[in-house]
Amino acid sequence: MHLCLLFLLPNQNIERFIFVSINILLFLLIVRIYKPEMLQDLENNFSELEKKILLLQKNYKNLTEKFSELSIEHEELKKKYDEERKKSQVLAEEQKNIKLYSAISGNPEHNRLMKNHINRLVKEIDFCIAQLQNSGL
Repeated sequence: MHLCLLFLLPNQNIERFIFVSINILLFLLIVRIYKPEMLQDLENNFSELEKKILLLQKNYKNLTEKFSELSIEHEELKKKYDEERKKSQVLAEEQKNIKLYSAISGNPEHNRLMKNHINRLVKEIDFCIAQLQNSGL
């Protein structure tokens, strides 16, 4: 009888594995004594089960390796995304400054931008003055 089930799945308790293995062996011994015709069927079933378990172990190993690869790729892409986002923010700020300089230089397209910027600065100055007056300085 060929029985090679000495493997452990992740997080499996060794004592439970030994207990189950002993019970299987006792069952096979009882079957051999009382029903020898069932023994061949059981051996075939165990052989099939062993093949399936080995295939599952192989698939599990492949999936864990693939997961590790994808995790590394995810981290790399996350870093690239952060870098590109920072570049985009810098470019947006540069574009805003270019429009502001253009408005200061008298470009009629950006006059409204300049007025809005000046109004925002005036509101900030008014707010600062109000804070100073409230603090008693």
